[in-house]
Amino acid sequence: MSRQDIESPAPHIDLGGHDSPAPPPHTEEGGGDSRSPEEQKVDKQLAERLSAIIEDANSRVIPLCKMIRKNIEGFEHQKEEDRDEAELVKQVKPLIEQTEKILNETNGSVRGADPDNRLSNKARRNMQDHKATPEEQRLAEALKVLMEEVQGTIDWAKDKLDSFPKAKRDLGPLLDALGQPLTQIVGGVALLLTGVLNLLGKLLSGLGLDSLLKGIVSATGLDKIYKGLGLDKWLNMK
Repeated sequence: MSRQDIESPAPHIDLGGHDSPAPPPHTEEGGGDSRSPEEQKVDKQLAERLSAIIEDANSRVIPLCKMIRKNIEGFEHQKEEDRDEAELVKQVKPLIEQTEKILNETNGSVRGADPDNRLSNKARRNMQDHKATPEEQRLAEALKVLMEEVQGTIDWAKDKLDSFPKAKRDLGPLLDALGQPLTQIVGGVALLLTGVLNLLGKLLSGLGLDSLLKGIVSATGLDKIYKGLGLDKWLNMK
């Protein structure tokens, strides 16, 4: 990802415009893309906008996650008599809080990208199955990085802090809170572009994080919504 991709704001998308031809329908074995050309165009633009939002978040939270890990590792490597858990909390707490702030901002941006009230309508529009587009693949990859970095750091840090009860007492609740906006981001994207959930599940299965995604699906009520739309197969992520 270039520096321009990180620093440039997500472009304004005119969802009602007709300034470029719609992409041809994508087909795959056993069925085709039943979306209209206009629906395909809207979904492509939405996936591009959401990708820019998630990639911007990644560019800001990944350095913070690395700093969290570095501080805890440095503390762990100190001699026992030199360790000051209060100092560790002082170093790590603002990093966790800044990461949570970015994730909350990102969640707001995801919900602000809702072009036709799909979120408020509880995904009433049935997103038909189709071969994943490059835009959806890019979005799923960005989400995978976000979940791998943030949730991976949460789990890693909580495991390390088990050995340091005073620091765990102060930092544990902050780490738990950090997972909440992550859940909301993934759930929001999955409601806006249903097919991305399947892609994300496949990417995360290789990292051993697919169970986390299933938990998010359940926690956000997506499982009930998807079943109501007849999209149960997306819940059976391999």
